[in-house]
Amino acid sequence: MKKNHDVRGKGKQDEKKMRIKKYEERKKWKKKNKKKPERLQDIQVALVIKDKSTPQNTKTKKQSGKDRWKSKPDNVHTTNRTNPNSVDAFKPYIQEGSSDFQHFTVIPESLEVREGEDVFLRCVVQNQRGKAQWTKDGFALGFERNVPGYPRYSYAGDPELGEHHLVIKGVTLTEDGEYQCQVGPTITDPPIWTAANVTVLLPPKSVRIVGWNEGSLVQVMAGHSINLECLVADARPPPSAIWYRGPELVEPNLQEDDVGASTLPRRWNLRSQLVVKAEAEDDGREFSCQASHPALRSSMDPPYSSIILSVLHPPGNPIITGYDMGEALHEGERRNLTCLVRGGNPTPWMEWYRDGRLLDDRSLSDGPPPAELESVIFKTYQVTATAEENNAVYMCSVSNDLLSNPLTTNVTITVHYKPRTVTITGNIVIEEGGLLDLTCRTSPSNPPAAITWVMRGKLIASTQSSVEEEEGGGWITSSVLKEKISGVGKTTHFTVECRASNPAVDNTVKATKVITITKPLGAPVLEGDFGRDIIADSIILISCFTVGGFPPPTLSLYKNNDIIKSKLNYDKNITRVKAEINITPVDNKAEITCQASNEVTTTPLKTSARLSVLFPPWNIKMSIRPVTVEAGERVTIKCESSSSLPPANITWRSSGTLLRGASTRASKGSYGGTYMTSELELRTTAGDNGRMIECIADNRIGAPLVSNITLTVLPISSSIQWFEVPI
Repeated sequence: MKKNHDVRGKGKQDEKKMRIKKYEERKKWKKKNKKKPERLQDIQVALVIKDKSTPQNTKTKKQSGKDRWKSKPDNVHTTNRTNPNSVDAFKPYIQEGSSDFQHFTVIPESLEVREGEDVFLRCVVQNQRGKAQWTKDGFALGFERNVPGYPRYSYAGDPELGEHHLVIKGVTLTEDGEYQCQVGPTITDPPIWTAANVTVLLPPKSVRIVGWNEGSLVQVMAGHSINLECLVADARPPPSAIWYRGPELVEPNLQEDDVGASTLPRRWNLRSQLVVKAEAEDDGREFSCQASHPALRSSMDPPYSSIILSVLHPPGNPIITGYDMGEALHEGERRNLTCLVRGGNPTPWMEWYRDGRLLDDRSLSDGPPPAELESVIFKTYQVTATAEENNAVYMCSVSNDLLSNPLTTNVTITVHYKPRTVTITGNIVIEEGGLLDLTCRTSPSNPPAAITWVMRGKLIASTQSSVEEEEGGGWITSSVLKEKISGVGKTTHFTVECRASNPAVDNTVKATKVITITKPLGAPVLEGDFGRDIIADSIILISCFTVGGFPPPTLSLYKNNDIIKSKLNYDKNITRVKAEINITPVDNKAEITCQASNEVTTTPLKTSARLSVLFPPWNIKMSIRPVTVEAGERVTIKCESSSSLPPANITWRSSGTLLRGASTRASKGSYGGTYMTSELELRTTAGDNGRMIECIADNRIGAPLVSNITLTVLPISSSIQWFEVPI
């Protein structure tokens, strides 16, 4: 067994020596056919093993200049590079059927990223024996996973599994370039590498229309052309531009675009030119240039620049709307005569004339033009048709700086007039069962107007009417209505309408009055805790209601002539007021008054009730005389309770023992209550010194009140005699 083991070991050593020999021969061959390498990637050789688990790497030519921005997907560029030396170049040094050499199973893919985003380039090596690192544009980043000197760079993955992913946090323009994942050679393995490009997308720094400030008003004569040039600056890759004529997209084939290098490194400028032939319809229209760029695809507000064209042109012929020639207006009818003119720059001005007299601008107003007209100037004069307006001529005159003579148009007004007003006079507030007496009178009309009455929705057939001639012209018609108001039930209002019509015009002038029927209200009724005793410090609810009455009555609650804050409620035919009162001893025998009234009540209706409040004493006071005594002397202790209802019962205690023999008297107290006074006389002993005497006042309303006092008793003094001693 040992011999066989030695044979196997010797075979492995021979195989290793053969591989080392082949590697040394390869080095000599490269030294002979190439100059001395300066970088690791200059001697790298790709070994790609084609099997089910390892995809075939492809080689594509690196793009440069303007061509590299053509035909690129939205966010991934799939150009990758591996060792420029083919597998065939290394075949003489590889044993047929061998798969032990280190090779890539996952290679990085080129990316396009926005500045500030993160980059993750994948790289996985199978059978790795050499050291792995990344380079950027030929500069080695080192073998350490945290990439010293580059705080935003790191290698991710498990190196034991051959995972060497490059992570770049928050890329900037400096990260734009070619990145290679490299694995160095060993005694038995050649070096390998694979590459991918990272392209940093930078949106345009500015967009402007050359020659004008943002939003400038650009003046041009109608029919002339103007050349607009849009500069979209400092983007990577080159940007494009979209032109808009107002909200409409301009055909792309009408613009001429030119891409050039920016003054900033690795950035591009776009100059887009658009030739616009100004038309009158373009006056006031916005022309805008909007930047388009891969870095702006998710932007809801891409940058743009705009100007507004001011196209100089004369106005069109004015027209008057709102009245047709030969049309008859009804007297009192109001018509808006609107003069409209389309276009005109500089802005034209208008003037209205009536029978050759210039109208005051204060009588004119600007209003919205008809919806079917756009870009119009307009001025409106409101005509109120009267007899004086018949055959009046209204002329509109339009001028601007490009016109040598004003443009004019006119209309002649025809008026048929009816009464201007109808007036109803008389008493509109009446008691149920009373007589309604109203008069309707028209203003002058021609011919005279006919009057009809409508009351409570019904036409009144017989009324007295009269006609009189007005000195200023026309006729005045009057009519009298007299009706007894009865059988109205619950009705409180009804309307009376006077209608005046003129046979010359198909129109009716109306006047309406609302008649109010007054009704008496019922006597107020108090509800609440009246007629029983109420404990102090409780809250009671007081309400008062009345039935009927119109107009709806108002109810108010008072306590001893002071109004109580309350809430009024109307429910069908009942009016009710409610209030909450916090009861105190002061409220004993307080008078609660409910007062009801409405607009037609001459004297308010009232009802009253008194409160009966029970309350306990709120304090007790004790005193003693004399304050200090000698043993054997008497002391008198007094206990006085505050007013209470019912009167308080006073008891005495000392050390839990009830003391008897006290005298008690009552006197009239505040708020209708009673003051109670109790006196207790004691003969003291030497043992009473420091004894505590308690007074308890209780009327079973609330908690008892307790107070105490301490006795001070001195011992009996000895007899002392004084003698005079001669000196």
